[in-house]
Amino acid sequence: MMKKTAHIISHSHWDREWYMPFECHRYYLIQLMDDLLELFATDPNFRSFHMDGQTIMLEDYLNIRPEKEAEVRKYIQDGRLVIGPWYILQDAFLTSAEANVRNLLYGIKDTETFGQKREQIGYFPDTFGIYGQAPQLLAQAGIRAAVFGRGVTPTGFNNQVQHDDYSSPFSELIWEAPDGSQVLGILLANWYSNGNEIPTDEDEAQTFWVKKLRDAERFASTSQLLFMNGCDHQPVQKDVTQAIKVAETLFPDVAFKHSNFHDYLTQIKEELPKELQKITGELRNQKTDGWSTLVNTASARIYLKQANDRCQTLLTNVLEPMGLLVENKSLHRDFSEYYWKLLMENHPHDSICGCSIDAVHREMKTRFEKVEAGATTFIAEQGKEIATQINTLHDSEEAIPLVVLKTNGTSGKRVVRHKVAMKKSTLTRWIFVIFPIA
Repeated sequence: MMKKTAHIISHSHWDREWYMPFECHRYYLIQLMDDLLELFATDPNFRSFHMDGQTIMLEDYLNIRPEKEAEVRKYIQDGRLVIGPWYILQDAFLTSAEANVRNLLYGIKDTETFGQKREQIGYFPDTFGIYGQAPQLLAQAGIRAAVFGRGVTPTGFNNQVQHDDYSSPFSELIWEAPDGSQVLGILLANWYSNGNEIPTDEDEAQTFWVKKLRDAERFASTSQLLFMNGCDHQPVQKDVTQAIKVAETLFPDVAFKHSNFHDYLTQIKEELPKELQKITGELRNQKTDGWSTLVNTASARIYLKQANDRCQTLLTNVLEPMGLLVENKSLHRDFSEYYWKLLMENHPHDSICGCSIDAVHREMKTRFEKVEAGATTFIAEQGKEIATQINTLHDSEEAIPLVVLKTNGTSGKRVVRHKVAMKKSTLTRWIFVIFPIA
């Protein structure tokens, strides 16, 4: 009989804002990171820590502790601090396709900047359902596995003869996009806290592991069992390596390993059954073993959704296309990334879904306003520069040229109607109008 391996992955699921405003949560993030760096330095058996799949946590930490950047970078390059692939853990259905792409693009950029060497996983621990094209997006980015906590029903061995489109007898499955792209899917069937606060007391550890091992074995298709050592805003368990030694003594038939997703995925791929359940398209099942996808989030605090749509449309349909026309490409690139990142601070599931406290959503409103004001100013000023490059000479000295930029890249015959307030002046050479079309 093959010896089972218990992969214990230390992490903390970090809702950037939720039941407290962002700055309150950040205080505890600084404590978490300080403790983590100390643990890396003092316990060589503490092999790695998973940074919840989002690189913005590094920004939030280094803004307070900039002197720690070299130390953070070292542990990332050593493979002990695992970051990315996302910039922020976004809601999947209430954010646009372009926002999802940018989120991955900027997250991967951060992983490369910090020198992370290992391959990425698509990480969706607590997303309220996931869009069907996610495997396609991940595959195009070279990511071949995804980990998620909602949207699929784990049925257990032989508990169900006929599987529906969102069921799997195992926590491992094939997830396929509509275009046929596939990734290995790992369902957190026992949630992302099933290895939280592992006891060091032998009696408590005996009770803990009997239940946890049984629960994990219920859904695993291989001898590799996954235990997530953390939970929402959970401080790092400093004695986890001691707890692992206790478990090894109590359960000699199980190999306990302070692990990471790289090692876990490498080992399960060697044992996967030839036939796995294939799930196609969106992950939005409401029966996920107690962890259902949350409903009614599209209608909660509707003003947030309206502001988000305005900002996404402004960036996607106006600011981005202007990058093809402006002379200063680097300035456009930097401003574009800044506004997308600022907008994405409003995209976590507890933020854009409208299920946080009022203080969180008041701050979101300010972020939306900053994106609109800043991007509009950038567009106007860059538009003026573009207009100056156009020959607007006219036979009549009384003529005032009107420059219209249609930014969606398609031809059209629509009549432009725009009220222009102007002052008669010999200095007026043209009037500039942006004409965005969704």
